Amino acid sequence: MIADKNRPQHSSNIYPKILLIDDVQLNLIAVETLLKPLQAEIITANNGNLGLAKALEHDDIALILLDVNMPEMDGFEVARLLNDIQETANIPIIFLTASQPNEQHQLQAYKNGAVDYILKPLNPDVLISKVKIFINIWTMHFNMEQEIARRIIAEQEIEHLAMHDPLTQLPNRWHIHESMTQAISRAKRLNGKLAVLFLDLDGFKKINDELGHIAGDLFLKEISARFKRNIRSFDLIARYGGDEFIIVLTDIDDTLSLTNKLTKLTQAAAKAIYWHGKEMQAGVSIGVSLYPEHGTDSGSLIHCADNAMYQAKQAGRNTFRFYTQSLNDALQRKILLETHLRKALEFGELEVYYQPIVDTNTGEVIGAEALLRWFNKQLGTIAPDEFIKIAEDIGIIHQLGIWVLKEAVKVMQLHPLLSIAINVSALQFNNDQLIDAIQDYLAKGVIQARQIVVEITEGILLENTNQVQQRLECIKNKGVLLSIDDFGTGYSALSYLKRCPVNLLKIDRSFIIGVPDDRENATLIKGIIAMAHALGMQVVAEGVETAEQWLFLRELNCNTSQGYHFSPPLSLTQFNQYLKNSSSESASLQSQIRMPS
Repeated sequence: MIADKNRPQHSSNIYPKILLIDDVQLNLIAVETLLKPLQAEIITANNGNLGLAKALEHDDIALILLDVNMPEMDGFEVARLLNDIQETANIPIIFLTASQPNEQHQLQAYKNGAVDYILKPLNPDVLISKVKIFINIWTMHFNMEQEIARRIIAEQEIEHLAMHDPLTQLPNRWHIHESMTQAISRAKRLNGKLAVLFLDLDGFKKINDELGHIAGDLFLKEISARFKRNIRSFDLIARYGGDEFIIVLTDIDDTLSLTNKLTKLTQAAAKAIYWHGKEMQAGVSIGVSLYPEHGTDSGSLIHCADNAMYQAKQAGRNTFRFYTQSLNDALQRKILLETHLRKALEFGELEVYYQPIVDTNTGEVIGAEALLRWFNKQLGTIAPDEFIKIAEDIGIIHQLGIWVLKEAVKVMQLHPLLSIAINVSALQFNNDQLIDAIQDYLAKGVIQARQIVVEITEGILLENTNQVQQRLECIKNKGVLLSIDDFGTGYSALSYLKRCPVNLLKIDRSFIIGVPDDRENATLIKGIIAMAHALGMQVVAEGVETAEQWLFLRELNCNTSQGYHFSPPLSLTQFNQYLKNSSSESASLQSQIRMPS
């Protein structure tokens, strides 16, 4: 019997069928009675036509017992027809005959598909023995079919598990690469376009950390379902890993429709999900690359979309960005800087420079601002605006801050009458490491509190949290001076100055440019100085580049100044030399101030 691929799967209690074809009813009853003890289903037909019909009607027929001598259509004709029909051609047939078959009849029977003869009257033992042989053959064949079917199902399940994410049931990263290859081939053949979207959830780690992995898994399942509902059935989607997804939008016609789709995806991700009464919410940052503009294979297209996704993160999250070559160049630059910056301290590439701060009235040096500089043999000089953000991103900003403080302390010990200003970013301010290090130096008497100035930005004040206030009070209580750097760029901070323990305001250089001729800036500077003095604060003007600016600040009683008019940032050796010459330099500057404008 040949397995029929369209046949339904059998359960373990399915029995083989035996078809009896005989025109004598008593013979049918007798044979059926003899076969009753066997585990088989008996089907009877009292003529050849009916036998043919039942052979086609039933599956799993293990054997046909066929009478030779029947009216209208004898057994030989029935056997021939059964042998000619594809569905029944392989069913074994045993002829039942009352007459001794001659050689011609036997040849005719075997030619038409018979496998044996049994003479009437039937010997029960002979009949049962022969029937048992074919039942056993059918059972072995059936079990083999079942085992093959089980193995096929198991292989399909293994393949599914290998190609799909078990949590979301979406295709995984291996599957998406394979599917993308096929989609790219189709697009190439039809001269079409594809959009590859790299999606990374914003704030998913917080959900996992605060509510646990069960809640996180539920969130991922719901978000993946939302993404799937917002794309077409023939588009591709996969969970690429963690909280990252890939979507491939096929047959892209125009940028507008693509932009609308991206907006819908970000909106879908931003909607809250509730778990045990708790709200879970996260956005999604999406990077987009296009075929064939940005790549012609799955790997390069995903790489470009991934790069664009990082730009979306930097743009404020829960938004999307398209890949561009300039973006790629910037990201490659960032990766290169990250690699070198991790070893910059170890290789001695970092150095602290000091820009003198002078008494505005006399020009005497009263302190300096410590400024971190980085020179790499391969990359040259890298600006702080470029590498400080990278240091924060890769988690070494605290290490660098401690190192800058350590270098600045050496200068404080060498010049105990000077105060050194240390820039502290919001990330450093909200971490205990730098403040603890300052406290340790003070506790050991290495430096005095008045020697160090902690410079923070207005953005820290704008947070206006209890934690920020406590840290500010802690610094004040240690006697350390607090300075607001780049003051004037965020006017919303003015209302906080009354209750914040700030000692110094540093006017941003953008206000100093153009004075005294720039009347608007001049008015703002006057207001800032008057307000600061009214609140008991001193004022530092940065970015002073001309004698006219210095004279203008003197007339307004600005306490201290710094800028290239006095000195650029200096290496430690240069700074020490500058201090030796500061008396003569101060006299020279004083003479410049007295010169007519």
